[in-house]
Amino acid sequence: MDSRKKITVVSMILLFCSLLTIQALSLPEKELSRKEWLVGEQQQQHDFERNEVVSSHYYGGQKDENLTLRLEFIGFDQNYLNETALRDSLYSSFDWGTSLPHSRFLFNFEFAYTPENDQLALENYIRSIADNGTNTGYKLNTTLLQEDLASGERSDIFIPIDGMSIDAKLVEDYLYQNLYETPATDKPGYTLYLMNFSHFDTADHSLEHWYDVTGVSFDSNQTIDWWYSGYRNLSKRAAMGWGGNHRFCYLDLSARSWFIDYVTTAWGALSPGYASYYDYPDLDNLTQTFDLETTEGQEKLTEYLADWINSYSGNLFAGPVNNPPVSESVSLQVKVFNNLTANGYPEEDLKWCISKTRIFNQLTQDIPWVNWEINIEWVELEDYPLIFNTIQSNVQEDQDGKYIEVSQGLFSILQTQLNEHFNMSAADTVLPAYYFLTDEIGFRWMGVSFAGLGGMGWEILLGTQNSLFEYGNVSKPLRGMSSVMIHELGHSLGLPHPHSGAFAWGSAFVADVMSYFAVEEGFSTFYQDAIGRAHSDAYFLNSQSEFAQAMQFYEDAGEPPELQGTIDEINSSLEAVPEYYQQMDYNASVHTARETYELILYMQDYLQNPPTTTPTTPGTTSTTSTAGKEMLLGFTLSFLLIALPAIVHRRRKNKT
Repeated sequence: MDSRKKITVVSMILLFCSLLTIQALSLPEKELSRKEWLVGEQQQQHDFERNEVVSSHYYGGQKDENLTLRLEFIGFDQNYLNETALRDSLYSSFDWGTSLPHSRFLFNFEFAYTPENDQLALENYIRSIADNGTNTGYKLNTTLLQEDLASGERSDIFIPIDGMSIDAKLVEDYLYQNLYETPATDKPGYTLYLMNFSHFDTADHSLEHWYDVTGVSFDSNQTIDWWYSGYRNLSKRAAMGWGGNHRFCYLDLSARSWFIDYVTTAWGALSPGYASYYDYPDLDNLTQTFDLETTEGQEKLTEYLADWINSYSGNLFAGPVNNPPVSESVSLQVKVFNNLTANGYPEEDLKWCISKTRIFNQLTQDIPWVNWEINIEWVELEDYPLIFNTIQSNVQEDQDGKYIEVSQGLFSILQTQLNEHFNMSAADTVLPAYYFLTDEIGFRWMGVSFAGLGGMGWEILLGTQNSLFEYGNVSKPLRGMSSVMIHELGHSLGLPHPHSGAFAWGSAFVADVMSYFAVEEGFSTFYQDAIGRAHSDAYFLNSQSEFAQAMQFYEDAGEPPELQGTIDEINSSLEAVPEYYQQMDYNASVHTARETYELILYMQDYLQNPPTTTPTTPGTTSTTSTAGKEMLLGFTLSFLLIALPAIVHRRRKNKT
């Protein structure tokens, strides 16, 4: 038996703000060490052989799945890396505690070291694309940020700095083209490149390097230069790495980003947890504090690396999905309660802010096995007096402006009126969303401002003239809500953020709409995989259970010979599902598992409601009086192998 650290998330009560999260996790009551407190109790389990057939060990609505995490080190001195100690510090078993039939993910770790010539080629490429000069990036003035949080003012907290600005997405493309190896079919999994380019920097940290991310607003088509809570003029965001467009991420531990400082300074209410990398802005800072020639220094390095790796494993690679709706069709219905037109903003100047087409195209691209239906309806808020008056009568004001506390009345009203505003039978799963456009009135949940609240199976969105337009100027569109809608929808699909109190926030450097850091409008490959695995598991394990029942009906009915072809087809499909799953072709896996499940249900219905025989006249033959048999025997499987914190832009008072 192997001792593995096991992550068990027993329950999640999730009310997700669009770029702010309120998340409750059930934690053990007894006092645990820091590491165990974050993830639950350490448990024992049997070793899992990688080459066993996936479908052979499902049990009680659960099965074990092996994933390989390849850890490839670039620019590290192997003599300072204690692989055994590092491996022992990594979480290797993840069970998300969903009530659906699901997989428990067991990680096998592979350590690799990039050859020197490949490392030099990467370095030369980075130097060739880098902008290395004056005022190429920003650092965060945490003192001014703290003052702003207390006063409600907005200062120039992002200070221009000199250094080496590197295009994060170009480096991701280079790694994909030159270093990344697609997982073998017997080793499905992911790769994390851990890089150390300390020699890019000066020893006194006066010149650093970082990886910049830029983007264009999904709706306004304007360069994204906003940050949260009203901060502006930040046209690029400094990351320590990137990933998500393929099945790998890279992380340069020697790079410097202001993001972690912002998290620990401004978002403490969001429970960012703890990781040792919070204490050391980059690897240079760690190695200048601890001598790697000593045992203490090597232990610190091991802890530092393990905390980073565990962030990526727990928040991204392990497919964290909580009770997703498993449906063939999903209807997203958005009702826009517009109060801006009544305050001087024509509706035709507002409709760009949320797009049925853009949302539909993105969801169809990311989750193609679901039939998506998107509807957006615009109404005047004043035409709904209960909602309008509830908002008007609960307006409060503090240093950050006017707001209402949604938890005090409005939330309950919206929840109880879902059937009045939405067609709850339009699809297998209906996800309603209330979208409010208010005249400078913010929404808060338990004191935290939000642009979107989701994860309840329905959503609330909030926009004002100052979030949609630059300082409310209708001729200067700023940021729409389509990507916020997709973010909140992601929560109702079972997805978390790529950061958490359990695994910390370092893994936010990923191309995913669920990330507070990213500028993307779609889901990363990791979260597409997570939803695909969850749906495939549910259909597959339910299929096996239902097929056992169907075979009992079949035996009880005397084994009707006309069903033998159907049984053969089901058996063949049940063998195909884990093959697609093992190849990480979750689209094909879901389609096959779902169609197999439907075929099994047809078989059960046929056996429980056998066709009746129509009386015959002499010289004629008997015929069935139901189309059920024709439907069943004609059923052919078609294996489809297709392939925020709130944003309030206020006038700033400059500080020095």
